[in-house]
Amino acid sequence: MNIYNKSNPPLGFYVYAYLREDGTPYYIGKGIGDRAWYKAATEVGKPVDPNKIIIIEQNLTELGSLAIERRLIRWYGRKDLGTGILRNLTDGGDGTSGNKRSTETIEKMRNSMLGKNTGPQSDEHKINAANARRGIKQSQEHIQARVNACKGKPRSAEVKLKISMSKTGVKRGPYKNKINR
Repeated sequence: MNIYNKSNPPLGFYVYAYLREDGTPYYIGKGIGDRAWYKAATEVGKPVDPNKIIIIEQNLTELGSLAIERRLIRWYGRKDLGTGILRNLTDGGDGTSGNKRSTETIEKMRNSMLGKNTGPQSDEHKINAANARRGIKQSQEHIQARVNACKGKPRSAEVKLKISMSKTGVKRGPYKNKINR
């Protein structure tokens, strides 16, 4: 069992590894705080078993942690280059190191990556999102799943009015919730 976890991370900068079931590492990283236990959707996934996250070195300077990370990645080699066993996509020592973010900003970033609403969206964002979806056909399974998710749920008077207007040919503005009269 590890003595470190998300709520009790190591001191200072540290170097960590994610282990396979056979005990070999598949990812080496450098972090501070809870970095080893938090990964974005686009990054190499962390192990399901928290005991497969090990801290190799801790209480390091940033420069020291970067050097150890690079050395270990070079030692084990990278799968994408055909030189070894790690799933790292870089040689280490890079990334967004040194950024200072508030807890609120970090929480917004996490929510955004998880698809949670982080507040009102700008008009430009709404237009860009609509344009990105334009022309993409949804599968019948997806359409049916959306229909099933709405069945049996009560609708507000505002939603009923919008549905009624959409079926009676009332012109809509650039956004579905704004009606041109």
